[in-house]
Amino acid sequence: MNDREMRAGLCSALPWLTEDLERDGRRAELDSAVRAVLAETPVLEATAGLDIPPHVLGEPGPVRGEEPGAMIPGMTPRSAGTSYRCPDGWCSLNVVRRPGGELPAGGRCWLRDRPLRVVEA
Repeated sequence: MNDREMRAGLCSALPWLTEDLERDGRRAELDSAVRAVLAETPVLEATAGLDIPPHVLGEPGPVRGEEPGAMIPGMTPRSAGTSYRCPDGWCSLNVVRRPGGELPAGGRCWLRDRPLRVVEA
């Protein structure tokens, strides 16, 4: 897994990580790690010591549109909703929201505090 993908995992998990680490009195450590990631420090290096389970940084949510081909030969893929992506492609976040479904991550990039980029899925 590359650092860009881990940034997406960190960004997706940031709301609940903030809540958990704040409850444990470690919010300042998380804030420091986020600043380091934003300054281009590798995610694993920046978050070392925070006891974040490895799978958290590897799960930015469901990703669509990168399948090797159509599921049914001869069929043209159709939109399945909207895709919410990192505002500037800094990480690999790409979460599909089904019509009427929950808004992914509240529609925000939690690391950079910017709105996610919305595109047709």
